[in-house]
Amino acid sequence: MTLSEPTTSLVAAVQKQGFAIWPGFLQGERCDEIRRLTEHLAGGKHANHYPKSTRVWDLYRHGAEFVDLLVDPELTAVLNELLGENHLVSDYSLNVVQPGQPVDGWHIDYPYNEMPAPVTGAVLGLQCVLALDSFCSSNGATQLVPESHTRTDRPDADAVIDHVVFDGEPGALLIMTAATWHRSGFNASTAPRSAVLMSFVERWVRPMSDPPEPGPWGRTDALRILLGMQRPPETINGVAI
Repeated sequence: MTLSEPTTSLVAAVQKQGFAIWPGFLQGERCDEIRRLTEHLAGGKHANHYPKSTRVWDLYRHGAEFVDLLVDPELTAVLNELLGENHLVSDYSLNVVQPGQPVDGWHIDYPYNEMPAPVTGAVLGLQCVLALDSFCSSNGATQLVPESHTRTDRPDADAVIDHVVFDGEPGALLIMTAATWHRSGFNASTAPRSAVLMSFVERWVRPMSDPPEPGPWGRTDALRILLGMQRPPETINGVAI
């Protein structure tokens, strides 16, 4: 799929400043349905309750709507541009932050956080945050340090750093490189803040999650490759062998 002008701008922004916001990535009934499904999951048997949040892992297991989200054509085109074709899902989860959650520490994400010395010059991994509630300063929306993905040092978790905030309505998508310095703010509101988290890595990077067993989530070659269930065709210098 050829990138449209808006998605071309998104790719350029991610490459330059380490992140970009895609307003209205999900809209209308599609957004409402994902919100309804995640609300049910957060109160069900698959929810894992931690001190700072509630998580539901491996969302592809919980309905075709979540599988479809993984292979959204426009999102796939952006990911192909940033990570290359045959990239892999590293993590796919629901994250519900409760009122009163404190400020998180500044950090970077996988795979950079596993490296003895983070490298620059390639994206390697992306974190996509799909807002299911409004994200703003008052409810502790994600804070980001522009152009920090070009640095090779690690952030001081407690440092005071100039930053921007992911402001977005439900359906907005934050796309950031895994090397971008970021954290969650303090949720000073009286309501939870929910998001779907989709992490992706280049095809040669081992994902955080193991490949799943056969199931409805592997209905196509593209999905099986994305979930690590099937290897893509081998190539030499980009030519299939």
